[in-house]
Amino acid sequence: MLQTIEAILEPSGKVRLLEPVHVSRPSRVLVTILETPTAPERGSAAALLQRLRDNPLPPECRRSAEEIDAQIEQERNAWE
Repeated sequence: MLQTIEAILEPSGKVRLLEPVHVSRPSRVLVTILETPTAPERGSAAALLQRLRDNPLPPECRRSAEEIDAQIEQERNAWE
């Protein structure tokens, strides 16, 4: 069974789980270290907008407002 648990990796190397986990025997785990935003950025709309500006969608993934509206209309018509 795969289960994802959020945790904090301390500079000392200690892993602190952020929720209770119950296992019946020793289990293998994989640890992925995520980039941690600095404190002022956390929850900041300005930081989110800057991240979107710094990492734009590739041109082939961009759609115009008209294309989005057409897809929404197509989905609505599919319900009938």
